[in-house]
Amino acid sequence: MPDIAVDYELLNQVAQKARTLKGQVQAAREGKQDYTVNETGAASVSTAIRAYYSVWKSSFKRSEEKLEKLGNLYDGVARGWADWDFRLAGEASKQEASLAADLYTTQKKIWDDWQAAVAAGNADPNDPHAPKPPADRPGTWTTDDGHGNTTTTTYEYGADGKPTKITTTQHTNTGLTSTDTTNYHADGTYDSSATDVYGNVTTTTGNSQTTESGNTKTTNDTFNSTTKDPDGKQSTTTGTTNSVYNTTTGHRDSDTTYTTVGPDKDGNQETVKGTTHSAVDLNGHEVVTTIEVKADGSGTKTVVTDGRTEEWKSDSADHDSGWTTSDDD
Repeated sequence: MPDIAVDYELLNQVAQKARTLKGQVQAAREGKQDYTVNETGAASVSTAIRAYYSVWKSSFKRSEEKLEKLGNLYDGVARGWADWDFRLAGEASKQEASLAADLYTTQKKIWDDWQAAVAAGNADPNDPHAPKPPADRPGTWTTDDGHGNTTTTTYEYGADGKPTKITTTQHTNTGLTSTDTTNYHADGTYDSSATDVYGNVTTTTGNSQTTESGNTKTTNDTFNSTTKDPDGKQSTTTGTTNSVYNTTTGHRDSDTTYTTVGPDKDGNQETVKGTTHSAVDLNGHEVVTTIEVKADGSGTKTVVTDGRTEEWKSDSADHDSGWTTSDDD
């Protein structure tokens, strides 16, 4: 199957233009329609203008509705692809920043150990093979595609050299944006605030502990988050994540178990239990499988493969069985 390339910037531009045109049509429909003879120069012209608006008023209204739907469609598709792209690009930027920070820490330790050996008289300060002092500690990483679309990750460090604050910001030349700021504390706790391309704001507190063995980093995380959408609807999520990351290949496997309490699409309060498995291979391909189960055992399964989404539903989702595709509705 060939790769799919989606220009969500173009889709976003089309959405904006559709809404602009809708506003122009609305302005014409609601604008002045009754002109005097002095303004038009002839009574027949004034009558013709009134007749024109009388005949086409309903068509204008229908055009506005269609343009609004078209704008929403393109906007939804653009934001959906941008959300996936932003998430992947954000994780890649964070990995790059993390590796660079780790590299600096390693180089500084080698340099400090060498300096200590020289001071103790155990090494020749003029040795041509002596290690070099590390460059300045890296703080900002930015990728720019040359068209005004950027991803920027910044690090702030504590006195011990460990990151205390990581911020990732992404934006496109048509105004799609997302930002994620996390503050890390010495005891392993953290707090974060993130705004996605839909305008949803999520605040999270948690405790993350990482252990390393060879080229493997294992992170166990417990978290509690609250998400508020632009309309003020709010949901809370609590859960745990286990993530294993290979620092050599870039492969990552993550498993998350969570419970979300909040309004459904009709505004009714519900509790949903979910599991998510995410895998990123050494080529950056990502597969995310999420199963969400409602109180009655029904639910949905969503598999996102490099941005392509497949969905199923089941009345026995709690047993991971009985799945039918959304297309069967």
